[in-house]
Amino acid sequence: MEGKIIVVTGASSGIGLQTAIKAQEAGATVIFASRNAKDSKAVKTAIHGSSIAKNLDVGCEKSVKEFFNDIKETYTSIDALVNCAGFVNPESLLNTSLENWNTTLNINLTGTFLTCKHATLLMKRNGGKIINVASTAGLTPRPGWSAYAAAKSGVINFSNAIAEELKDYRIKVFVICPGRTATPLRKILAPNEDPNSIMQPEAVADVVMMCFTKQAEVLEGQPILVRERF
Repeated sequence: MEGKIIVVTGASSGIGLQTAIKAQEAGATVIFASRNAKDSKAVKTAIHGSSIAKNLDVGCEKSVKEFFNDIKETYTSIDALVNCAGFVNPESLLNTSLENWNTTLNINLTGTFLTCKHATLLMKRNGGKIINVASTAGLTPRPGWSAYAAAKSGVINFSNAIAEELKDYRIKVFVICPGRTATPLRKILAPNEDPNSIMQPEAVADVVMMCFTKQAEVLEGQPILVRERF
């Protein structure tokens, strides 16, 4: 991955942070992106070499446009986008407010749409890869997490659709569906769960890194389940 330019959203914690670190270690220039990336202690500790941190609100079109315009001015193009940004506020159907529903879909699904769209504008000349992190919540019933499940199901089907659409640009699209993973998001979903008893973010980041290989292209455009059995 030497010399590659990679954008990772949600890069201040969890799967995003571990993916950014691993890509950086493999020789890529990584743009660590999150709403607080520039002020994040975790990012400041992890970042080195030619990598940079940039603030990005994936659910705000103005923020996404400005972010990718800045990237274009600095790098001209990018080689990959990894979407790890996420939000959840789990509530039952009858307790889920419209505000919660809209926020959940805006960050998880609309944010994926916006970043994919603007990243494609930078990749369509030379090709590249888009890796969207969804969830097994988008594939199996999740009572009490209906908004999150709907958003992640949308990410899966959106990814499948653009995988076909972007073939002419030589852009490969992958969608990863992790199971229970010890991230800050998971802590909100299952506050009483022992994080040491479930899959660690590094394990999912390893699968993200696998998607950068030629051998992984047979998995393009289909949900890639990542689960550990304990």
